[in-house]
Amino acid sequence: MQVMQKEGLTSSRFAETIGIQRSAMSHIISGRNKPSLDVLMKILEKFTYINSDWLLFGKGNMEKDDFATQEPDLFRNTPEIQPNVQVVSENRREIEVKTPEIIPQPAIIEKVIPVPAQSKNVTKIMIFYSDNTFDTFIPEKNKKE
Repeated sequence: MQVMQKEGLTSSRFAETIGIQRSAMSHIISGRNKPSLDVLMKILEKFTYINSDWLLFGKGNMEKDDFATQEPDLFRNTPEIQPNVQVVSENRREIEVKTPEIIPQPAIIEKVIPVPAQSKNVTKIMIFYSDNTFDTFIPEKNKKE
């Protein structure tokens, strides 16, 4: 690979640099396997000067023509250039923070009066069948004689 030659890397060192297994790199170099999209993306992420059209389609030059003036985009991890700024230490003073006083409040005692539950009795049970008929059952104790 031309990228390996330009970088002066062996195939195992190149595989380590882009984050793939050495065996995968060996299969690509021998022609047994074609590089996956994942491998190609790792190459483009690691070596940002490489022209993606050249790598994917074999078109154009290996290096981007406008590499030095290219703006960062959403798909490339290019470091931001930070301006050289000196940090000046400032004199600081401590400000006392007062903790608010917590005044205990008397407990509120409420008396809970239970409401007796009303008893419920089953008066009728109806069963509806799929043929649109039904049966009604009335418990023995509720039947009027």
